[in-house]
Amino acid sequence: MTNAGGRIVAVAGGSGFIGRAIARRLAESAGTTVRVLTRNPERARARFAAAPGNLEFAAADVTAGAGLAEVLAGAAAVVNAAQFDGYPIENPARGLTFERVDYGGTVALIAAARAAGAGRFIYISGAAANENSAVAAFRCKGRAERALRESGVDFAIFRPSLVYGPEDRVVNGIAKALKFAPVMIVPGSGRQRMQPLLVDDLAACVALAADGRGRNGIFEIGGPDLMTFDDLTRLVMELTGRQRPLIHLPEAALRAAGRIAELLPGAWFSRDAVDFLVADNACAIAPLLAEFKIALTPARSGLKYLAAN
Repeated sequence: MTNAGGRIVAVAGGSGFIGRAIARRLAESAGTTVRVLTRNPERARARFAAAPGNLEFAAADVTAGAGLAEVLAGAAAVVNAAQFDGYPIENPARGLTFERVDYGGTVALIAAARAAGAGRFIYISGAAANENSAVAAFRCKGRAERALRESGVDFAIFRPSLVYGPEDRVVNGIAKALKFAPVMIVPGSGRQRMQPLLVDDLAACVALAADGRGRNGIFEIGGPDLMTFDDLTRLVMELTGRQRPLIHLPEAALRAAGRIAELLPGAWFSRDAVDFLVADNACAIAPLLAEFKIALTPARSGLKYLAAN
């Protein structure tokens, strides 16, 4: 894994929804080799249609620690977009937890980046990250941010709101539900705020950060449209041409359903998932706009692929 001239940028979690968009965007930079770190390189390679020649795939597990520095050898920058399978539904029996992956995996990757001499570390955190949060996912993201800030490594941290795109699960899940259900079930009050962010805009900012922009900064990042979950659902209905009555499922009922689902094999839902569904994800994007000079995509434009489908 070498790069004859130019630079190497390593992307942990590069086979996931967000990681793939980041890897593709970085691969557009002349003289850049993008090293996708993944537990299954062959499966990851298959997820990249017509993968450019400057993409390479390396077997790595951020929770293992050992061997990470060798995989990062020669990397000028490291991007951590890793998430565990089934995120945000933990599976402790398989070691798929926020504590082990979001926090422990980030700490291990930071240490490996330092050992490998990487000049910059870019972390994909979350809009609700807070090391004092009662919610495990948000708390672990916050703790990972602190570890990076105190590491001595040059960094950039992004805290995205709801990220969408043709391959996401949330917005496409809404569109799929509208196709088959006579009513649309909305989690909680439907008033939880968000700024839907096109994944390509997040990837563009990460690429700029890999080039040196946003040094040692923490940037909330969301789209230009502040809306509620109800607003988003109605926009998806409009774009797909499928109008349905909205039925709000109270948070208490969601948590009860999550508690029951956690007891079943192959859990498809959990109380952790409820935390994500009902959380506010509004962003203060002025600092991001000032630093990265990017034109963020309005939700109506970014979601136009729904109409095509």
